[in-house]
Amino acid sequence: MNNFFSSPSFCSTSSSPRLSLLLFPYTSLSSHQNPLFPTLNLPKSTHKPLTLSFKSSAFSAATEDASANFEYEEEDEDEDENEEGVESPWERAVVYRRDASVTHVEYSTTLERLGLGNLSSELSQSRASEMGIRIMRRGRGVVADPSIVDGTPVLVSVDVTRKKKKLTLDGIVRTVITLGCNSCGGASAKSVYSNLTMLLSEEAIEEPEEINLGTIFGEDDEKLIDFEDQVYFPSEEMELDISKQIRDLVHVEITINSVCDAGCKGMCLKCGANLNKTNCRCRREEKTGGPLQNLKEQMERADFSSS
Repeated sequence: MNNFFSSPSFCSTSSSPRLSLLLFPYTSLSSHQNPLFPTLNLPKSTHKPLTLSFKSSAFSAATEDASANFEYEEEDEDEDENEEGVESPWERAVVYRRDASVTHVEYSTTLERLGLGNLSSELSQSRASEMGIRIMRRGRGVVADPSIVDGTPVLVSVDVTRKKKKLTLDGIVRTVITLGCNSCGGASAKSVYSNLTMLLSEEAIEEPEEINLGTIFGEDDEKLIDFEDQVYFPSEEMELDISKQIRDLVHVEITINSVCDAGCKGMCLKCGANLNKTNCRCRREEKTGGPLQNLKEQMERADFSSS
């Protein structure tokens, strides 16, 4: 069988353009030099070149299909943008309102309102009530959602400090979250006391070039605030949603080593029963020395038999 190499060329007629693919047979290296095989001599062939023609109608159909697919992808992108524009249910749960006469403000919300309902339970609600953390009603110095009547309360106390064109929010977040006990697998209530620090600036915030190593000289306390906690708050805006910062502080408190009680008995490793609620009937294994438990006796027998 003869080997061929191809060379594309465009041919046009009066009727319609077409693409022609010419297949030429290999000839000797005297007419076609191949730098990869300088000593190879291929036999000549007397076959005529073959021409494959493709009409422009096929290319136009393929172009139409491609354009249709492209338009379909654009519609998907528009749908994604619409989905991104939908507000999350936890947004505007805690909103700071600019007021020059207010230096301290209390916020009252719930884990459910913050979109953290999976961390709320009757255990967390009762523990929060014992600690004095209760849902507060709207009043002087208290910002609360009147529609909230039940859930695990989240209290946020904030002090506002003004310095030139910047506002510093220093406060504490108090709540109780429900986690899984690392010992018995039951519900475990964990108290949350997290410090909240934010810097609201009327000027655009630039990412620092130097890394803060925790040592600040002078009175530039603003550098102690993390870059993620610095928010651009232009003077023409009067409200700022700080719900995301509250949620992040609660998320950090989620751990895997939570224990329901200091005297937790754990669970049975065989049947999985919670030993705090029931007695396990599984037979306990006797402690043994393993495969070497009778090594001393075996060595003594060997010495006695050899003697």
